[in-house]
Amino acid sequence: MRHFGKTIAGFTALSMALAAPALAQDAAARDFAGEYEMQGKGFGPRDTAYGGTCSIRHGEPGYQVSCFNRDTRHTYTGKGLAAGDTLSIFIGDHLRGDHNRSFVGEYLVVYRRRSDGVLKGTWVHAETAAAGSETLTLAR
Repeated sequence: MRHFGKTIAGFTALSMALAAPALAQDAAARDFAGEYEMQGKGFGPRDTAYGGTCSIRHGEPGYQVSCFNRDTRHTYTGKGLAAGDTLSIFIGDHLRGDHNRSFVGEYLVVYRRRSDGVLKGTWVHAETAAAGSETLTLAR
């Protein structure tokens, strides 16, 4: 478990370092910040649909994300980076990680913005085979 957390931390640091030059260029072209309605469902045969809300705000670098799942009554938080029409985030609910630190990188979600502004995403759980799809629609 400790090795996995270090691997995720290393991957995250490397991903942000590699994406940094593209952030300034993409920020001017695309902005994912906003309040969204969330709908999703896991790919498993026993998975049920879920709904909620997501708030995506500007952060340094990239975005800060907070989503409330009405069905589990959990708030998931994380960070994300954008490139063109793609927003990738790692997100989770607050858990105790190694060395008494909070660990929130439970899920990786990759969204693609459609021409109508809807974010269509696919997610995968960091420690299991769970995966699914999720749609974020700007709240009106």
